[in-house]
Amino acid sequence: MSTVKYTTTHEWIEFDDSEGTVGITERAKLIYGEIIYIDVSAEQECEQGEIIGRIETETGGNFYLYAPVAGEIYEVNPAIEDDIDIVNSVPEGDGWICKMKIDNPNELDSLLELEDYEDYEEEEIDEDEYLPETDFFEDIDDY
Repeated sequence: MSTVKYTTTHEWIEFDDSEGTVGITERAKLIYGEIIYIDVSAEQECEQGEIIGRIETETGGNFYLYAPVAGEIYEVNPAIEDDIDIVNSVPEGDGWICKMKIDNPNELDSLLELEDYEDYEEEEIDEDEYLPETDFFEDIDDY
């Protein structure tokens, strides 16, 4: 049986045992705007909270994608390479971004349940605190 958890940086991970599927939430898509490009590489090792990719929007904004847990990314969704609009239309479904092997399943306990994520979203909206845009090219050494 698979379970879904959420991050405060608007990623979701659906996991079962030691593997997970990662994407961005519907709310992230609304915050970012129309997504035109996602840059994530397969076969990369990552730590929880580490930058694993970059999202580019129609307005020219660049945002980072963060690893919800430590592990190894082994697949990038081929559908988003063929048609990025799938992320815009169903970001929490067929618009998933990557699949990963999870190193430490205990890290999943630090992620948010849906109800907690929705509560977090309400706080965030009330405070008008959205994800900061990233100047990807200035921070390239962090990627």
